[in-house]
Amino acid sequence: MKYKRTIIISLSLVPIAIVLVCILFIPPVASQDPKGPFLVKRVVDGDTIMLADGRYVRYVGINTPERGEPLWEEARDYNAQQVGGKLITLEFGHVTEDRYGRTLAYVFVEGAMVNAAFLQAGLAHLFVLEPITYYHLFQRLQEKARTQGLGIWGKDGFSGPLKITRLNANAEGYDRYNLNGEYVRICNISPATLDLKGFSLSDQQGHHYTFTTGLLRPGYTALLFTGPGKDVVEGVYQLRFFWGSRYPIWNNKGDEASLRNPQGELIDTVEYRR
Repeated sequence: MKYKRTIIISLSLVPIAIVLVCILFIPPVASQDPKGPFLVKRVVDGDTIMLADGRYVRYVGINTPERGEPLWEEARDYNAQQVGGKLITLEFGHVTEDRYGRTLAYVFVEGAMVNAAFLQAGLAHLFVLEPITYYHLFQRLQEKARTQGLGIWGKDGFSGPLKITRLNANAEGYDRYNLNGEYVRICNISPATLDLKGFSLSDQQGHHYTFTTGLLRPGYTALLFTGPGKDVVEGVYQLRFFWGSRYPIWNNKGDEASLRNPQGELIDTVEYRR
């Protein structure tokens, strides 16, 4: 019986011994560096890519033409040329993920920053939603491309000085209970700080909003929400304005936002289609 008992005790120690051997002699597997390198699996458009691990990456600090806008295809093709099927590394700013779950980053290929390359080629404009590490560099590159009339700064590009970058016409849930889920975002694509006073936005039904205040730096953005709230006109990267409507403004089935300068001249339109 003593012999049997000894064997049972010895066998019970085997798993512990195996664990100790693994800890002492098997080197730990190195975790993936959050900066990469990562393989680009697919180019979505000018400023968004998908990695081989399934993550989507949105380039920080720039905005390229959307589908249907001038040079959309050129921006997408330029992105594919820059990063398609290549290994990239990432640099992160103050915010690392947007509301859609996309990774926000400065993207590098062999040490060259793709975000900056887009501005240099005139295929993107400066776009500030959060603190931008390379704000002054990006602004210089944009203005150099503008003076050369490259890309979106050419005769068939964007007119400015403001541009609508998003019309969120369909709020989550029931619109009447989520009025501020409707909004329009505009961006200052001009080279100078802009006074918003007198600029206006309207929909297809004739609803009209006129800005009365707000200074917008180059590349900075402003949000106009449908419902009530307190305007924030300074000290933030995105100014916030509230239409104050008690009812939804934008039609979920289809609408169009029109942006006019203080002289009443149309400077930009964006369609929303369900």
